[in-house]
Amino acid sequence: MATLVSYMYIISTILKIQSAEGKHKAFFTCASHLLMVCQFYGSTISTYIRPSSSQHSPARERVVSLLYGVVTPMLNPVIYSLRNSDVKRALRRVVCHGTHLQTARF
Repeated sequence: MATLVSYMYIISTILKIQSAEGKHKAFFTCASHLLMVCQFYGSTISTYIRPSSSQHSPARERVVSLLYGVVTPMLNPVIYSLRNSDVKRALRRVVCHGTHLQTARF
């Protein structure tokens, strides 16, 4: 609950910024953290708050467990590194020129 309240304050503060560039920069500064928090809490909540029914699905529980225990920790460094301009530039180069990777020498 404290996380939700703090993000409400952050968003309201961002909306008070006058310039569009300032809003954009402030939002993307905290967007990576917000994404990780949403995935972490989303998978946790879906694990503990679900209707108890006779349609118990072990496959669904495995997927949620993977999100909670494996995917979130793996994505964390990737998402935070996307704030680095060198990493963004290299990623754009790979995505835009992906067909040229076969001829590139490493």
